[in-house]
Amino acid sequence: MKQSDPLVSAAIAVDVPVRFAETDLMGVVHHGAYIPWLEVGRIEWLTRIGMPYTEIAAGGHHFSVTGITVQYRASTTFGDTVRVVTRLAHLRSRQVSFDYELFNAATDQLLATGRSDHICVDLAGRMAKIPQEVIDRIVAGAGEGVNG
Repeated sequence: MKQSDPLVSAAIAVDVPVRFAETDLMGVVHHGAYIPWLEVGRIEWLTRIGMPYTEIAAGGHHFSVTGITVQYRASTTFGDTVRVVTRLAHLRSRQVSFDYELFNAATDQLLATGRSDHICVDLAGRMAKIPQEVIDRIVAGAGEGVNG
């Protein structure tokens, strides 16, 4: 698998309960609540493939968000549980992207799809190459077909 090619990666799912604070006056989840759920999915994906974000940060790097898109398909409400399914979409020497599908965990109804794009930066905020060890561990983990 080449680093610049779109990746067929392990899908990692994590369930997130909808909190009351994430809803509006109508009891429906506010559109802004979906962005933190993507982050939960991304961090869980990295952890489960064996490259916890804490290790990336301890190594002096961060994945800064450069873009996020969310396509909303259906609403969800307080008391529901959202299943965030995350996959690695692209990995380059300085960039990484993740794709997301969000489902109602009880009904499997698709609630939203999304993508987040990131650039690697050092602790001073300057663009940097993703360390080769991190790339190798991400590629190895992405190809393991981990589900759950």
